[in-house]
Amino acid sequence: MGKLSAYLLMLAVIIAPARTLASHAMGTDITYECLGGNQYRITVAFYRDCEGISAPATITVSYFSNLCNIPQGSYSAVLAMQSSREVSPLCPSQLPNSSCRGGALPGVEQYIYSGNITLPAACSDWVIGYTECCRNNAITNLQSASS
Repeated sequence: MGKLSAYLLMLAVIIAPARTLASHAMGTDITYECLGGNQYRITVAFYRDCEGISAPATITVSYFSNLCNIPQGSYSAVLAMQSSREVSPLCPSQLPNSSCRGGALPGVEQYIYSGNITLPAACSDWVIGYTECCRNNAITNLQSASS
C-alpha cells in the first residue's frame, strides 16, 4: 500500500469528528482515484443519524504535505453532493419504521460527495482529510463522541 493510501486509510479511521456544531455525524469514509498526473478524484461518504440535522449540501476537504513543506490549511477543495440513500442497519421489513421515514427505529443515511483536485507537487506523503466537530451521541465506541 502506498503512503498516500495509508494516510487516507488512517484518516478515514480516525477523522470524522463539523463546523455545524450539531449531533448528526456518525462517520465518514474517504477514497481517491488517480486520474493521471497530479489529478485525483476525491470521494467522501458521510453518514448521518436521521434524527439529527440535515447533511450539508457541500463539504470541504483539506490536503497538505510535510515532505514538500506544504502546511495544513494551505489547500482545500469543496466537494459537491452526488447522491444520498438510506443505509439503516435494519431488516428490510423494519425499514418503513426507521427514523429516516418518520418511524421510531434508528435510521442512518449515507451522502456521497466528490470532486477533482490537482495536487500542486508530486510529493509522496499527501494527507487528505475532512473533519466534523461533533459526532452523534449514539456512537458508543468513543468517549464523549459529541465533543
